Amino acid sequence: MAGSRRRVLLVGWDAADWKVISPLIEKGLMPNLARLIDTGVMGNMATLQPPLSPMLWTSIATGKRPYKHGVHGFSEPDPQTGFVRPSTILSRHTKAVWNIFNQNGLKSLVVGWWPSNPAEPIRGAMVSNLFQQPVGPADKPWPMKPGTVHPPELGPLLAEDRLHPHDIEGDILRSFVPRAPEINQEEDQRLNSLAKIVAECTSIQGAAVHLMHEITDWDFAAVYFDAIDHFSHGFMKYHPPRLEWVSERDFELYSEVVNGGYCYHDLMLGHLLHLAGPETTVIVLSDHGFHPDHLRPRSIPNEPAGPALEHRDFGIFVASGPGIRRDELIYGARLIDVTPTLLSLFGLPMGRDMDGRVLTSIYEQPPRTEYIDSWDDVPGDDGRHPPDLQTDPIDSTEALKQLVDLGYIEDPGEDVREAVDSTVRELRYNLARAYVDGGQLAEAADLFRELWDRWPRESRFGVHLLQTQLDRGLPTEARQTFELLQQRKREAAEWAVGEVRAEIELLQKDFLKQDEDDQGIAEEFAVPDLAQAPARARRESPQTPDLDDAQGEVGAAETKPAKDTIDWKRVPDKRRRHLSKLRRVSAINRPAMAYLEGSVLQVEGRLDEALQRLQQASGVQLRNRPSLLLKMAELELQRRRWDAAASQFQAALDLDPLSPAAHLGLARVASHRGDWATAARAAQTCIGQNFHNPRAHYLVGMALARLGQTAPAIESLRQAVTVAPLLATAHRELARVLRQQGDAEGARRHRDLAREAQRWRGISAAEVAAQGVHPAELRDVFEAGELPGARGAQKVELPPREETVVVVTGLPRSGTSMMMQMLQAGGVPVYVDDHRPADESNPKGYLEHERARKLATDHTWLGEAQGKAVKIVAQLLPHLSKQYKYRLVMMHRPLPEIIASQKKLLARLGREGGQITDEALQKTYLQQVRQVRALLSHHQQKGILDVLDVKYHDVLRDPQGVARVLATFLGGDFDPQKAAWAVDPTLRHERG
Repeated sequence: MAGSRRRVLLVGWDAADWKVISPLIEKGLMPNLARLIDTGVMGNMATLQPPLSPMLWTSIATGKRPYKHGVHGFSEPDPQTGFVRPSTILSRHTKAVWNIFNQNGLKSLVVGWWPSNPAEPIRGAMVSNLFQQPVGPADKPWPMKPGTVHPPELGPLLAEDRLHPHDIEGDILRSFVPRAPEINQEEDQRLNSLAKIVAECTSIQGAAVHLMHEITDWDFAAVYFDAIDHFSHGFMKYHPPRLEWVSERDFELYSEVVNGGYCYHDLMLGHLLHLAGPETTVIVLSDHGFHPDHLRPRSIPNEPAGPALEHRDFGIFVASGPGIRRDELIYGARLIDVTPTLLSLFGLPMGRDMDGRVLTSIYEQPPRTEYIDSWDDVPGDDGRHPPDLQTDPIDSTEALKQLVDLGYIEDPGEDVREAVDSTVRELRYNLARAYVDGGQLAEAADLFRELWDRWPRESRFGVHLLQTQLDRGLPTEARQTFELLQQRKREAAEWAVGEVRAEIELLQKDFLKQDEDDQGIAEEFAVPDLAQAPARARRESPQTPDLDDAQGEVGAAETKPAKDTIDWKRVPDKRRRHLSKLRRVSAINRPAMAYLEGSVLQVEGRLDEALQRLQQASGVQLRNRPSLLLKMAELELQRRRWDAAASQFQAALDLDPLSPAAHLGLARVASHRGDWATAARAAQTCIGQNFHNPRAHYLVGMALARLGQTAPAIESLRQAVTVAPLLATAHRELARVLRQQGDAEGARRHRDLAREAQRWRGISAAEVAAQGVHPAELRDVFEAGELPGARGAQKVELPPREETVVVVTGLPRSGTSMMMQMLQAGGVPVYVDDHRPADESNPKGYLEHERARKLATDHTWLGEAQGKAVKIVAQLLPHLSKQYKYRLVMMHRPLPEIIASQKKLLARLGREGGQITDEALQKTYLQQVRQVRALLSHHQQKGILDVLDVKYHDVLRDPQGVARVLATFLGGDFDPQKAAWAVDPTLRHERG
């Protein structure tokens, strides 16, 4: 299957950021990366949320979002020990790109990928992410653990390439910290941290160099360095310009560490390029950036993985080699595009189940993108582990300590059950955030609600739940959640105040102060006057603000500061962290509350009140202020106050000049004013930051058309409908411009597509992907009229309901019985018999008819069903007689839930079902649904039927809203209130 012979080197620099790199290149300090840029392409690399490295690098290696690949955080429960271990490669349940290469006879070298322990038995070699981590002091043996290297016989050789931190010479440290000799290393451990980072990345480099010498016939090499991320988390706070809360002394000592780290990586890159040779295609990328400027946060969120707050949404992407464009900028690269692009470089098709797409813009002559349904379905030797493989628990424990020390996870402590619960909690939290990032808001909301019910003091879960409701435009639910959030936060703060007092009393007993030398530490951990504590907002942005650690509304003003009595130098780190967390919980972030309430008021349509409340959120941390300004600007746009909106957008740009949303906002304001030159310029700037923004392409096209620049206007509008085929406004504008150009046929086509796009309004990319259509294929599928899962009012003219057959359809266990119950309660007669009575699986009854099951061989009964509702499984719809007219209500439910529910039903019936795997059954169902949708689209065009698509979870979430839509669709005397009452609320928590 593999195409022409090519060699590709992929170098991963965790957290590398153009904001740091560009000044260094201008000074000539990163010549190797500069040479790649001059001979290739460069651009931003958009990250995913949450920006946690194990999740991101697995998405890079698979082309899939975390809810598809299975790695959801830094740590995971260990099925062997029942305790907690760092995330391993065993959690990944889909093929990585090197597994696909393995099946196609290609040889790979993979070094340090996170996570990659235990090393997979691929053709070539793999060195796991535990290879470089030192265990024990320098004078003790440092054996290579089994599973660190494949093939294992390379282990003893590669072990010699590791560098222990104690072996880092002073001259090397002085290249990062010129005044290192002035530092008292007994009191200041930062040099030790620096030595550890340098030693680890040097060890990775040593392994990569050794393998490239040892295995010269490799086809693909992937080398991952985490050091830039570690340099940045440890020392970015000292990076120029000096922040007001950083002392001059610390700034003088450590201000050059980050720059030194980047230059060191460029030196290592030069060696790898030399070994790879000039004919090798080279890609250098990072998974996210890292704030190096005034947007650096002063403090870290009150949650595990809090250091991710310092990450920026855009990393770097560079590609150079044969067939790659030279000295060009590219736009729109995303982490999930890397694997599809790597496959294309080797002439291999990408899987439709991948979320990314091929970066065709890097090529001088872009290849045609080929697809297969899934590489996971392709048999053969892929070099993966057997499913029952386990890891060494001792190695896991040591690696876990490192993650605790880095601040990425909480110390699991000695209580095993508590540690596992905490780990599972964070994994599900990260999964929910990944769902949000993938546009699957309903699934995310279910998880956030589940987490918040279990841990009501964790305000972040409630905040995220609220945000999903705001994003979905659910004002009633948002108001209820906000009020519950206020109540729970007050209760948590009151509880935490008591806990702080109790902990301080214990510390005063256990660590009585002997002298006055630790006043600086004491001030940090002093018992605060919680009623008057200074506000310090945290978290990624006001969209998901941290309600903890801010100006308190409850407190203990009478409590005596602890700095007079506690010897903080003797207090263990774990006790300090515990107290710090309690102090944060004990305070309430008033600006964050104001922001959230303003957002709720906005979705409620109370715009003036929303703006007033948002103005009270001005105390948010500086790095969060751009998001607040953008929210206020949107409100001003809604109020049609163009000058005020422009002022807020500009203020956001003054703080963050690279904000795509702010540039797009200025373009929107300019278009309302009729300032088309400014509109085009601002929208083009937005595209430079976020290429996949269809509205920006649309605004450029519209503005250029008004300026008389017809050809580039048409090009921009075509790009808009390529990025978003369902953007009706872009189709209409393109039709208008084409008509003016005399292209009547093109204008007619896009007018038709605009009407069709309006019919399919509201469908998301996630919904399309769930039906087996890759986002890159969306335009072709849409224009062919085969788009699945559509919603919205249809244009089919049908006779009254009494003269049509109402068909409730879907896959088995998709909610068809529930829908039949709604229709019956709402006043629609049902066509049923008693062949299948109610049972434990469906206590309200199946509401089926035996003759409907035989539709494939007998449709003579359909006349009897006119004016009634009948349940017909989706696979039988092709057998509907064209003699009648139909109103179809088609139920949609996530396929994994459908299959799980079918299994439960079969178990209750004592039957085995088909001998088929869940994955194969899901694939079969997807194919069948696509075929049925194509047929229904054809029948709609012929006026035979109309279709209303209904989501199972929408019925459970908002039965009244769905019932109202049904009333409009069905007509007649349908009673939506009675229909909504028929929905069993206990089904809200049913997942199978």
